[in-house]
Amino acid sequence: MTPLEIFLCGFGGSVALDVVSAAGVYNAKRIVVPERYKRIGFYIVRTLLAVVAGGLAVAYEIDKAILAVNVGAATPLIIQAFSQGIGQISGPTASPVQGNVGSS
Repeated sequence: MTPLEIFLCGFGGSVALDVVSAAGVYNAKRIVVPERYKRIGFYIVRTLLAVVAGGLAVAYEIDKAILAVNVGAATPLIIQAFSQGIGQISGPTASPVQGNVGSS
């Protein structure tokens, strides 16, 4: 795959998140459009995030379209992890073993 194709797959993966979100709004029994969709700033930020998603897919040197789409979809979490630092990411953590396990 060319870098442009990888970029477009990553970009598309990021945009797909908003398509799914919008589909949820319009598939509801009562349609209530969230305020974010009524603001130009939302579209500017989402476009920039999709560009970053495409850039990350290229930076990771991904050679499969589905992986580039996955990176694009995961970009918000990846960016959050970068901004928080590796040691501060919430989630399960390993705790040190207490005592001498297995000794007699």
